[in-house]
Amino acid sequence: MQVMSRSGKKSKGKEKTPLLFIHGSFHAAWCWAEHYMPYFADLGHDVVAISLRGTGGTPALDGAKKVTIDTHVTDLNAFLDDFLIDQKEPIIIAHSFGGILAMKYLELYCELGRIRGLALLSSVPPSGNGKMTLRFLTRSLKTSWKITAGFAFKQAITDASLCRELFFESPTDFGDKRNGLSDEDIVRVQTKFRRDSAATIDLVDLSKKLPSDNTIDGIANFIYEKKFEHPSLVVGAYDDFIVDKEGLRESALYLGIENEIVMIDSSHDVMLGLKWRNGAEALENWLSSSF
Repeated sequence: MQVMSRSGKKSKGKEKTPLLFIHGSFHAAWCWAEHYMPYFADLGHDVVAISLRGTGGTPALDGAKKVTIDTHVTDLNAFLDDFLIDQKEPIIIAHSFGGILAMKYLELYCELGRIRGLALLSSVPPSGNGKMTLRFLTRSLKTSWKITAGFAFKQAITDASLCRELFFESPTDFGDKRNGLSDEDIVRVQTKFRRDSAATIDLVDLSKKLPSDNTIDGIANFIYEKKFEHPSLVVGAYDDFIVDKEGLRESALYLGIENEIVMIDSSHDVMLGLKWRNGAEALENWLSSSF
């Protein structure tokens, strides 16, 4: 597994909890390395980002084109086996489909006590993307098609305009560097997306193993039964093209924090572009008040 890490700046104050960043579809560890890893290392956190199986840094076995959620969970657990030899239990910060991986991991392994907290950024909700897709269909066939084309048919890799709209653009953005990304930046990102989508998550398999299947009134069993009592955070972006407000509320309810969603001025890729600090500062505020 590809791992990127950075040591936190040490000070005489309280030792900071390490942070483990988990990316979403089409991304890999690099998406955290551009801004978030140096930002939080400067605040004193040891930071690490992993590239999930199916990306350029961690290829799928035998040329597979799909990776199951169970494989991702097993890989994450194996990574933590090694990580915890030299480090304290980390706080997971997960984006998009990385969020559903984090939820599934806690469903299966929270009793191991390996995670100190969880922050979800523009996360796919515990019921997956199926219900969101249906909601988009009822609101706008055009929007629903763009999301389907961008992900299922991987057109976000080849269509620069679609890539910008899905991941980086806000309706109020304008000029040559909308959300801080020039046309050249989009091409650079698309090159990485192409490399890091060689194998994608198996959605058919995932639909049979969704975290939402193990809930009580929408609350995760491990929250309801008080097996995971560490701080959690759900961050949503006002201009997210992919994850809607209902999805955010579902994730927050799942973690027992239904009325504590933090909204920021950003598009879906909160960690990239000109507005990356908005998400980073929301995380910093939560970390300083909760740990």
